Amino acid sequence: MVEGPSFETGREPPLEVRDELLRDRAELQREVILWQRWLRYLALPVMIGGALMLAPDPRRVDVLSLLSVAVVYVAAVFVTAWAVQRWPSQAPRTWLPALLLTTDLVMVGAIVVITRIPLAGPRFLVMALLSVALAAFYFGSPLATFAMLLSAGIYLLIARLTPTLLSATRPVNDLAEISLFALVGGLLTYALGSFRARMNTLRLYCKLLEEGDLTSGIELAAARFPDDVTLLARSFEAMRSGLAGQIGTDTLTGCLNRRALEKRLKSDWRLAKRRGTHLALAAIDLDHFKQINDTRGHPVGDIVLQQLAGIMKSTARDTDAVARFGGDEFVILLPDTGWQGALTFAERLRRRVDDFTFGPPGSPMTVTISVGVALARGTDPILPEDLLKEADRSLYRAKQQGRNRVFA
Repeated sequence: MVEGPSFETGREPPLEVRDELLRDRAELQREVILWQRWLRYLALPVMIGGALMLAPDPRRVDVLSLLSVAVVYVAAVFVTAWAVQRWPSQAPRTWLPALLLTTDLVMVGAIVVITRIPLAGPRFLVMALLSVALAAFYFGSPLATFAMLLSAGIYLLIARLTPTLLSATRPVNDLAEISLFALVGGLLTYALGSFRARMNTLRLYCKLLEEGDLTSGIELAAARFPDDVTLLARSFEAMRSGLAGQIGTDTLTGCLNRRALEKRLKSDWRLAKRRGTHLALAAIDLDHFKQINDTRGHPVGDIVLQQLAGIMKSTARDTDAVARFGGDEFVILLPDTGWQGALTFAERLRRRVDDFTFGPPGSPMTVTISVGVALARGTDPILPEDLLKEADRSLYRAKQQGRNRVFA
């Protein structure tokens, strides 16, 4: 990705996903350069023919100079296409489209100067707008901005080289024409560049779905100025929510399942490493849950699990993640939470469970939980799996010390 992703969660996508997207972007850049070479070959004779038709006296045009410009331009386009075919890259090479864009604009400016067509400057700027639009759409806003600045510079150079023609036929000054060009070019750059950036975000979103990451939402679905890309983003978001409900959610409790938790843990751990913040885990186990199943039956045990899940969800923050890790064991992921915050949360959860009356109507029961807490800072040299194991060890110690307690 050249433009950065834009996600509701703000989480950094995995490095391997970004590398794969860079390779895809490099391949797309290669394909664009290859198919656009035929457009450039076709545009060259059209440009020369049109300039000769507009020239005041075609017989006085320096044909040798015009032919030299054509040969140099064709050679530059050919060599660039040959180079991208022979030496593929793993990442986009921004200098290649910049070189081609410079060649395009210099070629148009040279033809305008050599043929000395009337209204040379304004006509050059009109043709330059095409380059700006193509650059914004295929290569991004930075290259389109470069095209605008280069076009303005070439225009001023044309004004110096052909002052008689320009001053005789142009009713406005150079500043007014460049300002008008900047306005139109700026709008094109913003519209097309924004479209391309949002499509890149959708591409990253699809790649994360391919990798099984169903936890990342895209903010394009709530765009300030909605358009067709917004509708597409909303469709993708609805698809993600449906898939998350089918694949990433435990059907009994509505919590995340183990696979979704592991994905979320890795994602939040990368964010904690980038920001240098804390990440805490609370491993929860129902005390003597087997006895409930044996004495009351599995349907009652399922009700207890659902009621416990409801307490955990209501206790957790919106940024936390509640997951059923397996059986009667749950894990709560607490981003940006230090030791005191994690312990306070765990104790508050334990008390709420202790005070709650579980079971179906008419058959109440008291249930307790044991909680193991683990915490790491993003700068700690550990893996997400190690943090999960540490929370599990803390849970084991809590059960060893008598259950219905928190251990950290």
